[in-house]
Amino acid sequence: MKKNILGSMVFCFVTLVFVAGSVLAAPPDNFTSKMVVNGMAMPMAKMGTKTRVQTGMLQDIYTITDSASQKTFMVNPQAKTYYEQVQQKAKEAPSVYDPNVVMEKKKLGSETVDGHPCVKSEMTFYQKDTPTQKHKGTIWEAQDLGGLPIRTEMIVEAMQKAGGSGKMVSEMKEIKVGGATASMFEVPKDYKKVNSMPELMGMGGDMQNMMKQMQKGKMPKQ
Repeated sequence: MKKNILGSMVFCFVTLVFVAGSVLAAPPDNFTSKMVVNGMAMPMAKMGTKTRVQTGMLQDIYTITDSASQKTFMVNPQAKTYYEQVQQKAKEAPSVYDPNVVMEKKKLGSETVDGHPCVKSEMTFYQKDTPTQKHKGTIWEAQDLGGLPIRTEMIVEAMQKAGGSGKMVSEMKEIKVGGATASMFEVPKDYKKVNSMPELMGMGGDMQNMMKQMQKGKMPKQ
């Protein structure tokens, strides 16, 4: 459950970074930063349509997402393995690169966040074919960084269902514009491709089978 919630949190934050930038003048599309989500710090990088996020909750595993190819790669440097999958349709928010996404903003004022002068706005975004399913949030765009969204607040349903308030607060710190390099978004050629998340994390065959049975609502026989 915690991994699913974390995935939703990371997706929502990255979604807001891209959505906000596509509405006004495009913010920098090459940078590195420390992404802090509800107090949890995660190194991240962006270059063009690719993003990379790492979290200590999953050992040293990091995720590379390429919106151009609609693929996600989860990479385990310790085991030298990677797991590839097609991006799933988001439940928490629509894809920012979907041409059917509509984004609306309402300026609330100006504030300084972590030393950066920002425009604070209320935002609403949704898909054209499902206008009643609206997603709302608040965003702070750093004017000295070309409008880069460096703070967001929104409600995540997965967090609410888990018993929390559902509020997600995300900030980017230690931002280095132009700090990303192409190699950050490439899976090393000597890494082995695996077929599942358990295999990526080094779990044996018995553990994988047990997890599959549990997902089906069955417990393996002793």
